[in-house]
Amino acid sequence: MARNQKPPIDDPFYRRGKTGHSPFADDSLPLNAGLEEDDGEEEEQQFRRASKRVPVRRGALASKTASRVRAVLTVVLVLGALGAAVYEARNFAMHSWRFRVRSAADVELAGDASNSHTQVVEKMREVIGRNIFQISLDERKRELEKIPWVETASVVRIWPNHLRVVVHERTPVAFVALGERVELVDSGGVLMELPPQREYSFPVILGMNENEPISTRAPRMKIFMRLMNELDGGTGSTGAKVQYSRDLEEVDLSDPGNVRVLAKGGLEPIWLDLGSEAFLQRFMVFLSNVQKWEQERGKLKSVDLRYEHEVILNPDMQAAVQAPPVATRQAAPKKPEPTVKSKQKPHKKRK
Repeated sequence: MARNQKPPIDDPFYRRGKTGHSPFADDSLPLNAGLEEDDGEEEEQQFRRASKRVPVRRGALASKTASRVRAVLTVVLVLGALGAAVYEARNFAMHSWRFRVRSAADVELAGDASNSHTQVVEKMREVIGRNIFQISLDERKRELEKIPWVETASVVRIWPNHLRVVVHERTPVAFVALGERVELVDSGGVLMELPPQREYSFPVILGMNENEPISTRAPRMKIFMRLMNELDGGTGSTGAKVQYSRDLEEVDLSDPGNVRVLAKGGLEPIWLDLGSEAFLQRFMVFLSNVQKWEQERGKLKSVDLRYEHEVILNPDMQAAVQAPPVATRQAAPKKPEPTVKSKQKPHKKRK
């Protein structure tokens, strides 16, 4: 090697000082250069493979989702158990002999059913021998309310095998003539048979048909109830309330525009045409003047009170013809001239 040429730095012999004296002593490497652990690790790092992450095995669901699933499953199991219990209880209740209506004594009839007792008992006899939980209460209610006398009905179950029936009957307000038969009618137009051993004091309604629908009778009954309420709303001379409806024997509702009543007050009951309004006012005109009218015109057959400033009097001509002659020793009285009722002119009286 030339004197001025520097030895190679990576010469191992030079680094370890085996070359002897060197003019480049200051630049020499320590004897352990390149042999320390750090240098080896750096060289190994260059040739080491990249580290591979070891996968951590986890569950199929996250912990939060898993807790929700467990809660849902718990609820489903609880509901399933309750459903099974309810099913078994229902099956026991529907088929057990303990809940069976065994006789008519297991059916209690409450409420006012004096007029429909027999029919109600007959309707409820159909449930004897049946399980109370298999009996439709709504159906029993509808069947009972088909009875004319029954206005409302309710049926309830009583543990373990009893039924309670509560009936509210209709209130009759008048008699109604249906051909040769007479029945009772309520304010809604429902017809009811006359109960045995019961007495009522009502006027008789004319102009109704048994076969007409309830939708036809109901409006007429509204007119009748208005008539009765007006006649019972007046006051007498002493200021006390009077009930003029007691003076009515019959009420003809054939024409809703003209209510005709057969009223007491004269020598015999007289037919009054009251129209469709001001019933009390027109009836008071009749009561105040009927005696004077009969003194002047004799027995009256009917009085028309529908007009505002006049009253039409229709005498009973048949009664006048049949009146016996007065006995006398003088010449026999002249025979009355024959009259035709259809041509007889009614007398008019000013109010």
